Amino acid sequence: MSLETQKTKAGTYLYEYAAANLKKVSIRDLYMTLSGVTEEVAAFKNQESGISVDADDANLWYCLEDKEGNIYTNVDSWKNGYTTAIAQKSPYPFAFAVDRTGGADKVRSYATRKNSPAVEAARSYLLNNQIADNYQKIFVALDPDLAASDYFSQYSEIYSQWLPKMQLLLLMIAVGGIGTLVCLVLFTLQAGRNGKNKEIRLYFFDQWYTEIAAAAAILIVMGAVGIVAVCIELSYGGVHYIQNFDGNYIYSGSYGNEADTWRSLVAASGILAGFLITLIPYCSLVRRIKARNVWKQSFLYCVGHRIVSAGRTFYEGRQESERTILMFCVFCGVQIILCCGFGMFGVFLTLVMDAAVLLLLLREASGRKQIEHGLKEIAAGDLDYKIDLTELPGEDNLQLAGIVNSLGEGMKAAVQEQMKSERLKADLITNVSHDIKTPLTSIINYVDLLKRENIENEKAKDYIRVLDEKSQRLKQLTEDLVEASKISSGNIKLEFMNLNLNELVQQVNGEFAERFESRNLDLICILQPEPLLICADSRRIWRVLENLYVNVCKYAMPGTRVYVDAIRKDGKIQFSIKNISENALNCEADELTERFIRGDVSRSTEGSGLGLSIAKNLTVLQHGTFDIYLDGDLFKVTITFDEAVKEKKPEASGYTAKPEMPEEDLEKPSSDTI
Repeated sequence: MSLETQKTKAGTYLYEYAAANLKKVSIRDLYMTLSGVTEEVAAFKNQESGISVDADDANLWYCLEDKEGNIYTNVDSWKNGYTTAIAQKSPYPFAFAVDRTGGADKVRSYATRKNSPAVEAARSYLLNNQIADNYQKIFVALDPDLAASDYFSQYSEIYSQWLPKMQLLLLMIAVGGIGTLVCLVLFTLQAGRNGKNKEIRLYFFDQWYTEIAAAAAILIVMGAVGIVAVCIELSYGGVHYIQNFDGNYIYSGSYGNEADTWRSLVAASGILAGFLITLIPYCSLVRRIKARNVWKQSFLYCVGHRIVSAGRTFYEGRQESERTILMFCVFCGVQIILCCGFGMFGVFLTLVMDAAVLLLLLREASGRKQIEHGLKEIAAGDLDYKIDLTELPGEDNLQLAGIVNSLGEGMKAAVQEQMKSERLKADLITNVSHDIKTPLTSIINYVDLLKRENIENEKAKDYIRVLDEKSQRLKQLTEDLVEASKISSGNIKLEFMNLNLNELVQQVNGEFAERFESRNLDLICILQPEPLLICADSRRIWRVLENLYVNVCKYAMPGTRVYVDAIRKDGKIQFSIKNISENALNCEADELTERFIRGDVSRSTEGSGLGLSIAKNLTVLQHGTFDIYLDGDLFKVTITFDEAVKEKKPEASGYTAKPEMPEEDLEKPSSDTI
């Protein structure tokens, strides 16, 4: 209907009427009012035509009663009104009665399945929507026989056709779903596998940056979804959609013809193709995960790695203090930017950063503690100790721990090499000493035979005397070498017992009294009255004291005093001997206990340089300490032992006689170093 051709009751056009009455109306208002009236008339006609539908043409029956008592129905037996329709009970699959006479809508259901979702949806629709204007009561029902040919009967026919096949279809769907899942698992396990070796095989698509591959994967998946959607639309071609009472869409159309069959086959092929297409990015993702390069293959990682490498190169080129200051400045700058630029969220990020740094520092401190423990173990002598590098936090800690482990290995190798060298030297000394001892014994025996002959030549007697002295000295030297070798190699057996050091010192004093007098040495011995008990080997401690006294006899200045004392101090027993050296002492105290070391001036004497070395080693083997003190010409030796516990049997507490000594120890004591 054209609005421009409409006229008023007086016969004038609307625009003419509006032009003549500009102060009362406008042409726009007239046209808008006319348009609304036209729509209301069309709606009334549509409603009237819908109400007058005949029951023979539809399976939906209704009976509507308005406020004036007018009755509209498409069932002849319901023309008496709403009450008659309700009273005519029948097994309706769908039936509702709506009564609005009480001011509020009352909806009652007369359906055979009152709790079905469709019935509930229809009930809600009737309660919240007005089917027709100006009605009071309405009864709507569905023909139980579905005699008319409409979409209700069409859907009933489809339902009846597919219901016997539903179990088979559900079984096929379950089998298909399980098969799809199994295939997906097999694809996952097989993706990237190389039959020749265990390395993951990557393809061209897998070499792309992760971000680009992800974008391509999204496009591929979207394309696959589009293919599936088009195939579904193709399968349901010619279908028209109808909205039911609950707002969902249902479809209708023709089924079972050849065109639908081909469309279904094409749709299934398209869906399968879409599924296979989605496997391309999926398998690529699986291969990347197996190869562990999802992050390392990304563009962000490559850029970040280069930035970090450049920063590390710049960072490592500076001194340690500059590195620390630089890191602190960067950290503070980042926190200032976060706090100033992002408000409370920036403050939250700052706190998170502080917590992360604190956690990092704690982990670093834990690693340093492990390294410190490792250093203490190695310093204590456990050269086999290794710091566990698998769980040690911090790259710097790992490097430092590796150095500590290498240090222990290096020290162990050095100690083993030193021990090997000492064993070789000890073996050499032992072998040489034994090789010399056999001919030396013959020389001594022949010299002894010559001394028994009546030789009147005085020069010959002097020669025999010198030969005897030198052979005895050589014999003493070889015996000292053998003993030093035994001590160094640990091939010596000690028998510990409680000894009274006072008695032992007195016996040694008696042994050397004549020799001290011959050297014009005045021995001053200061001993405590109570016993001084030590736990030591009697033969070895006698050898220690003997070597010390021999050293004094040889190198003390004649006409001087020699002081000997033994005291108890802080649970220890100390023995000391001191004298004034005849010659200047031009060496350090520690050097005097090394093998074959003597004072430079005394090299013309008969000392071999082994006496103090043997005395010190024997003292250490008996768990004592051996200290030398030099002050100008003053020479002092102090040996210290732990005080022994006094035994119950008194006869075992003292030392009453010179200890029995083996044959090799009965020789003269060794010469010393001074």
